[in-house]
Amino acid sequence: MHYDFVDLRLLVAIIDAGGFNAAARQANLSVSALSERIRRLEAEAGVALFQRGARGSKPTRPGLEIAAHARAILLQGERLTGAVAAWKQSQSGRMRLLANSSAISGVLPDILATFLARHPGVAVNLEEETSDEIGYRIRSGQADLGIAAVSAKLEGLALKPFRTDRLALLVPAAHALSSRRSVGFADLLEEHFIGLDEHSAIHAYLGQQARKLGGELIVRIRLRSFESVCRMVVAGAGAAILPLGSILPGTLEAGARIVALTDDWAERQLVICLPVDRAPPPLVDMLVAALAPQPLRAPRGLKPERGES
Repeated sequence: MHYDFVDLRLLVAIIDAGGFNAAARQANLSVSALSERIRRLEAEAGVALFQRGARGSKPTRPGLEIAAHARAILLQGERLTGAVAAWKQSQSGRMRLLANSSAISGVLPDILATFLARHPGVAVNLEEETSDEIGYRIRSGQADLGIAAVSAKLEGLALKPFRTDRLALLVPAAHALSSRRSVGFADLLEEHFIGLDEHSAIHAYLGQQARKLGGELIVRIRLRSFESVCRMVVAGAGAAILPLGSILPGTLEAGARIVALTDDWAERQLVICLPVDRAPPPLVDMLVAALAPQPLRAPRGLKPERGES
C-alpha cells in the first residue's frame, strides 16, 4: 500500500470527531469528498474501516487498529518536521507543568507529544496535582505553568481558557443505574466505586464533594490508570466516576453505560494558570500557544448535556 498522510489524518479525525459530518466541518471538506477519500483508502486496504448505517457510522475493529497505527505514523511525521525545524532555529530548555487528573487523562498528552516532536531540544516535567495545589505551587514559583479547574483557589494568577471538563458515572451493563439518564452524586454515596489511587487529584476532588454531603467515598479497589478503571467497570466489578475524555474507545461497545451527573461541580472549566509577578520565558509562551482551547472529546456518539446521558 502507498499511504497518503492526508487520508490517514482524515481517518483519525473521523474517529476523534465522532463521525463524518463533524470531521468534514473540521477539515473544511464536503462530506461527499471526505467519504470518497475514505472509500479509496478502504479499497486500497481491502477492509471496511467503518460500519455505515442509517444512524451514522462507527469504526470497525480493523478501522480502529489502522487508526492507531496512523496516529503513530503522524506523530513520526511531526517528529521529522521538528527535527528539520531544529536545524533552522534551535530551541532548548526545560519547563515544569502541573495538571489535574482530568487534563492529564484528556487531550493534554496528545498536545504535549506534538509540541515535543516540533521542539526536540525542549523537555517538560509533567506532574499531577489537585487544582488547589496547582494554584499554590504556581504562586510560590515551584512551576512554570499549570492546568486546573477555574473553581479552585487560583487568586493572583493569570488564567487562560483550556477546555471544558465533564465528569460522569460509568457503570456495568447489569448495574441498577444502567438505564438511568442522569443521577445526583448524593444518591451515590452508598455506591462501591472503582477508583484511582488515593494520591490522584480526581480522588481528592471526589472525596471533597462526598464530605460536603456528609459522607465518604467508598472505594472497592484503587488502580493506577483510567484504562484499568474502565476495564474493571466493563467486567462488572463496580462503578466509577471519570472525565468523559478518559473513557476508552470501545468501553461503551463492550457494554458499559454512561450516566450523567446532575451536580454543577461535575462540569468544570479548565484553565491555564500563569504567574503574574514574572514574565514567562519564551519556551513557556510557546507551550501556552500550543495549549490553545481544545474541544471536549466525549466518547463516540455521546453528547451529554447536564442532566442527560
